[in-house]
Amino acid sequence: MKTKRKLTLLITCILLFAMSVLPVSAAENTAAEIPAVATVNDAVVLGTSGSNYFSGITSKLNSLGSLSYSNISSGSCSGDVRSITSVTVYCRVSSGSDSFRLVVTSPSGATKYVSCGTSSTTYTVSGFTGEDPKGTWKVGIISNGISTVTCTLKVNYNYSFN
Repeated sequence: MKTKRKLTLLITCILLFAMSVLPVSAAENTAAEIPAVATVNDAVVLGTSGSNYFSGITSKLNSLGSLSYSNISSGSCSGDVRSITSVTVYCRVSSGSDSFRLVVTSPSGATKYVSCGTSSTTYTVSGFTGEDPKGTWKVGIISNGISTVTCTLKVNYNYSFN
């Protein structure tokens, strides 16, 4: 209990010292120096923007000449305004699999296809740049033979708050 009081006293002294040594006056700032302020769920956000990503793994996809797919949710995405910068899919191909086509569908319904070989590798799927990444994605495979693949989708995006 005494340690807790000593720690509280130490933190209070440090804060008081910092406040006395670093005086700041609102009159020192001009209107041009004050950033735009937005509120998000009653929190104040000062012109925040950045980049982020999400990823998800499919169940084992088995294609016997037909489409086999799995849904991947983006979960919650950062920001009010979001824009995809890149989409990659790592395909872990089981030995003995035939070549296949990777099928990726974004939450907006845009569908892109990539021809894939028989070895495990990462594919860049173009054509989603600028879309909002939030929602349910579909990742699948289709082949003329027998293919077994597990896919890891990674979506990179930029975001900002309004």
